[in-house]
Amino acid sequence: MPWVTTSLILKQLQGDEPDTWEQFIARFRRPVVMFARDQGLPAEEAEDAAQETLTEFLRTYREGRYDREKGRLHSWLFGIAHRVVLNRRRKLARDRQRQPAAQPTAFWDAVPNDDDARTSWDDSWRQAMFDQCLDQVRIELEPKTVLAFEEYALNDRPASEVARELGMSHNAVFLAKHRVLRRIRELRDQLEIVA
Repeated sequence: MPWVTTSLILKQLQGDEPDTWEQFIARFRRPVVMFARDQGLPAEEAEDAAQETLTEFLRTYREGRYDREKGRLHSWLFGIAHRVVLNRRRKLARDRQRQPAAQPTAFWDAVPNDDDARTSWDDSWRQAMFDQCLDQVRIELEPKTVLAFEEYALNDRPASEVARELGMSHNAVFLAKHRVLRRIRELRDQLEIVA
């Protein structure tokens, strides 16, 4: 799928541009699923929560309820996702209570901690945006450059070891890290203009 800015996706969501919904889901499903899982939902429930969140976003966005001047898309999506996840957690807790021989849910387990939820959302968001940018970098840059970056920066291997293994100079490993990080920052800026 070609790289598309968040601004363009939002603009195209106003109409019926082909493939826009798929682009929107590809961009924003992952952080919602990660957040839902971190908040205790099982995998299938997390996927359903993501679908519900994104569908609700689209409905309210097309109604004109998102105002860029009042906040970032990232925060607005958090509000929707948080509400959806809380509702699903409550439903799961009620369903567990109805099961025979179910362990009662502790009071504090049912009380949401908004600060923890916000931190979880921010972490999920950052990781999903980084992963999307790195996926694009893998398309754009030489595989050896990306592999040097991954081994040195992500897998924390010594530059000399990576250089020797990939047949590069020590300096080339540092340059690979610099090039990949610079491109990731550029791509992230395109994602987060309104996000």
